[in-house]
Amino acid sequence: MERSKAALAWGGVLLAGALWGGGALVAQQLMAGGMSPASLALARFGLGLPLLLGWAHAAAARDAGRMRQPPWPGRVRALVLGTGVAMALSVGCWFMAITLMGAALPTVISVCCAPVFVALIAAWRGYERMDAGLLRGLALALLGTGLLVAPEGGWHLPADQWAGVAWSLGAAVTHALVVLGNARMPRAVSPLAASAWGMAAAAACTAAVALLQGLTWPRGAAQWLGAGYTGVVTTALAYVAFAWGARRLGPTAAVVGTLVEPLVAALLAAWLLGEALGVAQVAGALVLCAAILVLSRRGRFA
Repeated sequence: MERSKAALAWGGVLLAGALWGGGALVAQQLMAGGMSPASLALARFGLGLPLLLGWAHAAAARDAGRMRQPPWPGRVRALVLGTGVAMALSVGCWFMAITLMGAALPTVISVCCAPVFVALIAAWRGYERMDAGLLRGLALALLGTGLLVAPEGGWHLPADQWAGVAWSLGAAVTHALVVLGNARMPRAVSPLAASAWGMAAAAACTAAVALLQGLTWPRGAAQWLGAGYTGVVTTALAYVAFAWGARRLGPTAAVVGTLVEPLVAALLAAWLLGEALGVAQVAGALVLCAAILVLSRRGRFA
């Protein structure tokens, strides 16, 4: 029974990472087609929000027939809304870094640094022990991700790109807060309700920025389909899956599970775009899988 719960929790986190990996390619195509980063961020949160709110309302109505749910205390409401604001800030920082440096390096910095921030904060706050198993899994995860995404010629950072690095680190820190917010969410709060109201806060934040900058709309049916996909599949459904799995795993295990995002992106690029997978990428994928295996043996679940 315990193993099945652990497998389901890891399944939710890995599914979220896989969906985010596919969504990264779609998002790059949409921005290349003329959508501004702020408008794309609004599409990510806004288009999936009606689905989540309707789903959460239906679930609440169904549960009301069995037992009356007490209102959330103020601390829980602040945690849900704060996690949503962190979602918006993470996406906004990432898009700002992309406008300064392109997509590759900001993604690497944010993806690789987020697990480190999560592990440090979780250990500092007493959410989990900084033991040998966690350090070993974290080190393997970072090594595997680095091998997976490193270009053949290595990384070259121009001297005037430190602002982009700062935005990328901001994306990593705020993504770490999203992970910790979901991992620390009380069990009485359903992942569906928490995701719905958190995404409402994220949509409000991104709407304010997008309206100030001026909206840019998708061009043609293909771009509208892509925007809808990023909103419904890679944001709404992915965040529900992640929220469900994250609260049953340790925070570091949850964020490491999402590192399948660059793996899925690389596999899809090889399949759809004909980009060859090198030896280093294959080795990185194997090391990343080893990291997930190490952490799965020490993660908590309930």
